[in-house]
Amino acid sequence: MGFLSKIFGKKEVELKRPQVREDAALIKTLTGHEDRVLGVRFSPDGKKLVSGSFDEKVKLWNVETGNAIHTMSGHTTWVKCVDYSPKGDKVASGSIDSTVRIWDVVTGKCLHVCKGHDTEVRMIAFSPDGKVVASCSRDTTIKFWDAETGSELKTLFGHKSYIECIAYSADGKKLVSCGEEPVVKIWDIETGKNIANYATGDTLSHFAAFSPDGSKIALCGRDAKVKVLDATSGKVIHILEGHEDGVRSLCFNPAGTLIASAANDESVRLWDVEKGTLAHTYRGHTHEVQSVAFSPDGKVIASGSDDFKIKLWGVV
Repeated sequence: MGFLSKIFGKKEVELKRPQVREDAALIKTLTGHEDRVLGVRFSPDGKKLVSGSFDEKVKLWNVETGNAIHTMSGHTTWVKCVDYSPKGDKVASGSIDSTVRIWDVVTGKCLHVCKGHDTEVRMIAFSPDGKVVASCSRDTTIKFWDAETGSELKTLFGHKSYIECIAYSADGKKLVSCGEEPVVKIWDIETGKNIANYATGDTLSHFAAFSPDGSKIALCGRDAKVKVLDATSGKVIHILEGHEDGVRSLCFNPAGTLIASAANDESVRLWDVEKGTLAHTYRGHTHEVQSVAFSPDGKVIASGSDDFKIKLWGVV
């Protein structure tokens, strides 16, 4: 008999966390990380998945079996972001240890450690041709690294505060960046010049991405909204509302017709870009969802969460 039972003579009722009913569209759950999963990306053929975690590890997964192929160690603190080379031969990771690492997919060995940022790396992205890895940091800079040698190519200056995300346009000519400023910035890759600045209406934007055709930019952040902008004018096309807490990540499907978003409200949501409406809400994670990615064929969504799990969902 517990302490309260002795005093009041009543049986204590054990408090249990409510069970989350997993969405019927759930395909499988990948387990193996020992802490929060902060980044997920599919390989170009959709057969593999790379993930980065608070456990300081980068993992490569077989999507069909759900088994880990490699567990890659080297970062000295949590891995914030990952990306897969368009050629499928390399993956890259960015860490709070201020480095970018480039890994060989076949062997799982680290090819290069890219050092240059003064503080944590928040996002990385391979260029569409796979020759360059871009990274952004809380040191307010964007850097470009040679994917073959790991050497630093150039640095972009212009942000006045933390940068949370960068993303290439599909043609590789532009880069979008956002962070702890009420703007998204557009950069010309060749010249390194900041060619446009669009107001976000939010004090912190976690993520931004170009649509596959380059005509739109989607962004999300602290205000729990997903916004779709015209990439040329910055005009707001849609404000997608439904998440109940800050939105951490988003991505367009390959056709550019859907956006998947992940949020602190433990959900992944699917949006119709043309209509500006919610198409589906995926439930199953039991903690904040940090990252989301579409498979190359657009049929599967991967999500990484603070519950240490990666979930694969069918697009409904």
